[in-house]
Amino acid sequence: MQVVAWQARTNALTPAGLVADVALLPALLAQLRRRSDEQLQVLSVVATRDLLVVLGVNDALPWVDGARYCAPSPQAPNLWMPTHLEPLLPVDLLQSNLIERAGSSPVLLWHAPEQILSLAVAQTLTAQLLDWLAGQLA
Repeated sequence: MQVVAWQARTNALTPAGLVADVALLPALLAQLRRRSDEQLQVLSVVATRDLLVVLGVNDALPWVDGARYCAPSPQAPNLWMPTHLEPLLPVDLLQSNLIERAGSSPVLLWHAPEQILSLAVAQTLTAQLLDWLAGQLA
């Protein structure tokens, strides 16, 4: 059952995060391994069993075929969502409710699989963290 109804955005948001499901992890991890320590340190990550979220400015994000992208809402900057979709509910009210439920901010509201993810726990990406993620997620 879908909790939040979505509609296509007229203009996509500029990506500030990459969202990859488990099928994309080998390609994403391989691409990240080719980066220098300095290139990794401008990125941060949050991982779940279903998704790996890489946060950073648009130009620093990896681009992987099949990956989806997220960004903060212009009207509710602590509510991140897909760049190509927007919720039918008012985003300011949605942001307040989701931050209260998550207990921290900012939060990512993702559509497939539907979930709320705290981005406050994001960690700076390092080669050591990348190795750990590869072991955990592979």
